[in-house]
Formats: sequence, structure tokens, C-alpha cells
Amino acid sequence: MVGDVILNILVVNPPNKPFTNKSILAEPIDVLQVATIIKQKYDCVKVIDMDVNQMSNNINDYLSDNNIVFFVFDYQLPLHTSDTENNMFEIIKNANKKAKFIIIGKTSSYFYDRFLNNGFDIVINGIADDTILSVIDNINDLSKVNNIIYKKDNEIVYKERNNVNKYELLKCPDRNLVDIKKYMDTRTIITSRGCIGKCSFCTTPSFFCAWSGKSAGDIVDEIEYLIKDFNAKKIIFLDDNMTVNKMRVYEICDEINKRHIKCLFGCLSSISCYDKDLFKRMYDVGFRWVHFGIESGSIKILKLMNKQMNIDYIKKVIHEVKNMGYRVRNSFILDYPGSTKDDIRLTRDLIKILEPHELRLHYLAYRVGTTVFNENKNIGNKSQYIHSNHPNILNDELTDEINMLIDDLKNMGYIFIYNDIDWNKYNNFDKKMKVAAFTPIKYGMCWYE
Repeated sequence: MVGDVILNILVVNPPNKPFTNKSILAEPIDVLQVATIIKQKYDCVKVIDMDVNQMSNNINDYLSDNNIVFFVFDYQLPLHTSDTENNMFEIIKNANKKAKFIIIGKTSSYFYDRFLNNGFDIVINGIADDTILSVIDNINDLSKVNNIIYKKDNEIVYKERNNVNKYELLKCPDRNLVDIKKYMDTRTIITSRGCIGKCSFCTTPSFFCAWSGKSAGDIVDEIEYLIKDFNAKKIIFLDDNMTVNKMRVYEICDEINKRHIKCLFGCLSSISCYDKDLFKRMYDVGFRWVHFGIESGSIKILKLMNKQMNIDYIKKVIHEVKNMGYRVRNSFILDYPGSTKDDIRLTRDLIKILEPHELRLHYLAYRVGTTVFNENKNIGNKSQYIHSNHPNILNDELTDEINMLIDDLKNMGYIFIYNDIDWNKYNNFDKKMKVAAFTPIKYGMCWYE
């Protein structure tokens, strides 16, 4: 309730069209985190996951007399495609009750005018944590709220971001706000936000700024909650880079061991944060899967990406973690600006040497706010979303090299996934199964004790 008005507060995960295959769909942790912040003060909050429930572009059944509707789009987890924008605009157009529509996310923070001109009342500018409750409390007088963009008298009022990344202060997301059984069977957790890297294609450094992580005790409390309340057998850490703070990871491992927790874990890491002893310790307490974003086998392209990596060291790291028993995923961007056929050939050679169990192949997403976006503003029709799967600029020579890479991988025994419908063909996975994909890969696949 704000004043004498009884509110209906909705937090919406908007739909992809076609809808995401449920077998690869994770519960939307960033949506649940937003709803959990609201729930600390307002009980009248509901989460609507339009993607997992495969809903049409209409939420009228959930609207009452006075509604505040938060859309969480392209925020922490890259769950959406470009089509989702138009889906949201249509949802607002279809609304038949009084409502204030608010959006949280990276795309809307940069392209705020597009969203304000298509029905949204408020754009939260940057990190949302400290702004969400302030927006609700002052919904009728936005002049009191910082870090937002809105229209007043048909003019855009822009309040500069003054965000601080205080992720360590956030409460554990309440998974009871959704029906967890509708999602993939590997549970998800985010224990930190931000990254120490400055890759030129990544939005994280400019949007979330300094790295911030929760304490080992809070993290293992959340792991126990997932095991006890949701029977979790596998948990994936979806931090941008879970191993930034080595001491914290050691403390997490010690806490898992002290509490005698039996579960399998996976995480996203970085070659630059690799430590052999640390990864052995992680393996001892149940970590079985790791993703390293390598992105190119060409030193020239790695430098353009601002990835400070050495090819020989990459080979050493992947060799070591595979020998420890980890299932390894690597990602590569195939059409980075400046790439020649020689660069693709070097990438092809490196992939054949590394032979990761899982291989995520990308075409570059020119994410707004990144260095590569700012350097290539004149390129028309740039793809903004990482799941678009379409090359931006490829000549025949580059295409031929990529096709040769695909042929090589097939000859090495990789199965190829071109869209998430392809996952319907595969229900059973053996430990040696190798997958290459131009679309998201299932989490928890082939993790064994």
C-alpha cells in the first residue's frame, strides 16, 4: 500500500518468441532477486515468468485496480533475444487496467528513449537494488527518486547513474515465487556481480563496475536452502567470474566441507583467475564443470578484445582442469572485427588442441556500452543480443574457414546444436559426449561424481 492505495506489484520475466526450450531454461534469478527486494517491504508482489509459462503478450489476468509492473530484461542474465522488446511493448499496449510500467536492465538504461516512447513510464538507470523500493514509495512524485529516467510533460527527465555495486548485501532470492519444477533440473545461484576483466565486447565492467561478492557463509546457506527445499543435486554458479576472489572460494569450499554437503557444482571462471591448487580444492568438494571464455586462438584478436591471455597458458590450463576430472566448456567468437581467415584458422587449430567437452560458438553481439560497440557505431544492423546467432560481417574466406571448423568438429565426434529445439533429440548423455552449439547449452549435462 502506498498512502491509501492498495497496490498490485508484478515482476515480469518477458517471453522470447519462440519460447525458450524448458529443458535448458534456468529459473530467472535476476527477476527473483528484484521480487525478493520488493518482498522485504511489500507482501503484494508476484512473479510472472511469461517465457516458462509460454504466455501470449497479455498479462491482463494478473492486473487489478492499481498496478506497478516491473519488467526485468537483459539485466544480469542474458536470457532474451531482440524480439523480446516488441513483446514487452505489445504487453503494455494490451493492458486494460491502470498501471505504471517500469523496466530494469542494460539495454533500457542505454536506449531509454525507445522504451519511454513505447509505453514504459520509468527506466531504472543502471543497478536497480537501491532504486526499486524508492520508485514504489514515490510512484506519484518521481522527483524524489535517483537513478531513473522518465517523462514529465512529454519531456525526458534523465537522472544520472550514481550506482554502487553492493551485491554482497542482497538477500537470497526467494525461489518460492515461481514453480521451480517448470525449469531445468540444475539449480542456479549468483554469488557475485561484476568482473575484474575489461573485455571489449562485455557490458559487465561498465554497467556493474567494481566486483562485489557475498560471503562464504551466506553462499553455503543458500546452497543448503536449494538442497533442502528444492532437492538440488546440481548447482551452477552463474557469476560472471566466480573465482575472482580466490580466498573467498577457498572459504566456500571449507564451508561446504565443514557442513558435509553432498552436491555437484559448476561455475564460470577466467583463465586469468586460474589457480591449480584452488581448482583441485574445488574438485574435492564437488565442482565438476567449468566454463572458460577464450574467444579466439589469435593473439592479434585477443589483444583487440583486451583479453590478456597467452595461448600456451590457455593450453596448459585446459589440459590441467581436464586431467583433474572437470567437464570443460569453452566459448569462441567467430566474427570479431578485424578477423581474417588466418585468425579463424588459428582459432580452429586451438579448438582442435583443447578439445573441450562443450563448445559454445558465438557471433559477436555489439552490446551497447562496450568498447567494440563504440568503435563500430557505423556498422548497420548490429546484433545486440548474444542469442541472435547471426554473423555480422563475414566474407567468403571467413565463411569457408568456419565451415571447415564445423566439419573438423563433426569428424572429431562433436554433436552440433543449431537451435534449442535440437535439444529435444537428446535425453541421455554419457560422460564422453562432446557438444558444439550456436545456441545455449544445457547446464548439468554429464556431471558425474
